[in-house]
Amino acid sequence: MLWRIPADTHVRIGTLPNNFSPVAPPDRLADNESALSDRDSLLSDTDLLGILRKEENAASNYQWSALSQTREDALNYYDREPYGDEQDGASQVVTSEFADVIESIMPGLMRVFTSTDDVAEFTPGAPGEEQWAKEASEYVPHVFMRQNDGFRILYWMIKDALMYRLGAVTVDLEDYTEKRRVPVQGLPQDAIDLVVAQAAEEGAELAMELEQDPAPSVAVDRVTGLPLPPPAPSFSGTITITRKRKRVVADNIAPEDILFTPTARDQDKASFLGFRKRVTASDLIEMGLGQDEVDELRSDRDLSPEEAQRNDGAILNEAERGDLGDSERPLWLVVAYVRADNDGDGVSELLRVVYAHAGGTAGRIVERVEWDGLASIALASPILMSHTIVGRSLFDQTQDLQQIGSVLTRGLLDNLYITNRPRPVISDQVNLDSLIDWVPGSPIRLKAGARPGDNHVAWLQVPNVSGGVGRARIHGNGAREPHQELIARVLAETAIKRLYRLVYRAIKRACAGPMKYWSGKQFANCDPSRWPDEMELSVNVGLGTGSKDQAIQHLALIGTLQEKLIALQGGQADGPYVMPENIANAAQKVTETLGFKTPGLFFQPPDRIAAAVPTTVEPQPAPPPQLDPAVALAMAQIEIAKQSAVADAEIKRLKAQADIEIAQWKARQWAEVERYKAGLKAALDEHELQHKTALRGLDIATGNGGVSS
Repeated sequence: MLWRIPADTHVRIGTLPNNFSPVAPPDRLADNESALSDRDSLLSDTDLLGILRKEENAASNYQWSALSQTREDALNYYDREPYGDEQDGASQVVTSEFADVIESIMPGLMRVFTSTDDVAEFTPGAPGEEQWAKEASEYVPHVFMRQNDGFRILYWMIKDALMYRLGAVTVDLEDYTEKRRVPVQGLPQDAIDLVVAQAAEEGAELAMELEQDPAPSVAVDRVTGLPLPPPAPSFSGTITITRKRKRVVADNIAPEDILFTPTARDQDKASFLGFRKRVTASDLIEMGLGQDEVDELRSDRDLSPEEAQRNDGAILNEAERGDLGDSERPLWLVVAYVRADNDGDGVSELLRVVYAHAGGTAGRIVERVEWDGLASIALASPILMSHTIVGRSLFDQTQDLQQIGSVLTRGLLDNLYITNRPRPVISDQVNLDSLIDWVPGSPIRLKAGARPGDNHVAWLQVPNVSGGVGRARIHGNGAREPHQELIARVLAETAIKRLYRLVYRAIKRACAGPMKYWSGKQFANCDPSRWPDEMELSVNVGLGTGSKDQAIQHLALIGTLQEKLIALQGGQADGPYVMPENIANAAQKVTETLGFKTPGLFFQPPDRIAAAVPTTVEPQPAPPPQLDPAVALAMAQIEIAKQSAVADAEIKRLKAQADIEIAQWKARQWAEVERYKAGLKAALDEHELQHKTALRGLDIATGNGGVSS
């Protein structure tokens, strides 16, 4: 740890225990893939190296003898290199049928596998696995396409397969270091101890750059007036947390670096399947080899013709850094899946062996484990051939077409040249220099005494064939849509499906618990540690092989059908035929087909709609049986009569109720009038009584009405 604390400050800082060692990260292999050593295996490393040498030599010989020349020719045809039969003075053009086929089919295939995020769909194998299948269908493409360079990997694999018969991708785990700097301020000692303990539990390393905060002024108790005890010291600065992580890494394998048993009919049945990988001396040191062992290895492996052709400077660059002791000295590593009797029981086990080359042969075993399941290599071939791993490429189908196109185009151009510049027939009276140095429009000089009208110069007339013959622009079956769809289906069911299954298995090996990730629409949760060991999947290639306009037309037809079904279920979007999430799925697919990668900008995702709208639908009553038209008319008339009678009764009831309400209102009004009249009469009587009383009092006061004394 790195501590920056004043020397005169005596504080207790939490430290890691002396016997602490970070928790080892998960092994790069599955739990049931245990490493073996010479002591617990009857098959020694020496014997295993002998098997590997034989298998690799057989695989390399097959590559050089059967496949290398085809790949070299394919690249020459793609780059329109000369055929070698060109003649001086004649057309030497090379047409581009093969390249045109490749470049015309690649956009459709890439649209199939990269236009949407739901290319791979995992299916539950048992009740209760629905949620895991949904998580895998979203997270596995996320790991491959976003965390890896998925577009480039698929592009290279598909193009290698179309051009060279075979493309390949490998999936493995890679250790990496994750560093996170966390600024802290006013962190107490207890919090530091907690951070240290948690880091020790997780196997993380800490680097702390902390300084003690200035001590605050002494506080005084307001009641007693005595000074309060000083607060615990706090620290501010930066804490760097370093964790060892594993991530899934997918990468392409060059066609010439693919190794397999030549007689194998299936890659999973091959006794040897692997690939060469270019590494450096530094990489081997990190894998555990000593410097002396690395120095014994040689990097003088011959480059294949197609490798040198792809990179014109490859041979030159190879010789620039080949000195012993150079950490970037190029070397070669082989990752092989070999079947051998590892425990002496007479039954072959599948071993994953990683070994370094010593001058082109197996030299040092770096890793050796028993492997359970599929070899982590996905091979792709566009045109499958029965009972063999290597199929056919589009070059095999268009090679002769390009040759024919080049021959016809050359003949057409030569014909145009001769038609425009015919060969002359001359007599001995013509000056040859004036014909040899021919500039269009320049005169032909005759010798002295010769006359132009004596036919000393005649021109051979060659028929012009340019009007009836055009350049052979033959694309063959490669440009036909059904053929393209078949290639897409073959790649999907073989290479792409296996590739996503390998990514699934690698995620299972690397994951230690739940995680969050950005799905492109929202943050999503998944827990690959709970997924089953294997899960079936399908690759969606329903759209993409045709044009985008065709896909939009198909989706518009689906929308029309949804509208008709919604009308059939009474105009409600939550009926038995169409649900809200069905409409949301259609809208999302339209948005993705139009090229927008984030449909969430325009529509809510289907799962959110499904969660917001109840999925329980009341059962709809069965439609009544169809009746005879006459019976139906009679029943309708009866129903009309019934409704008329009901309406008349309702009118009479309402009229009677209105009459009663009017009578009640009149009674209330008369009662109110009588009450008002009674009130007025009472008020008048009281006023009259008061008036009489006042008069009587006045008479008494004046003596008019009183008794005399």
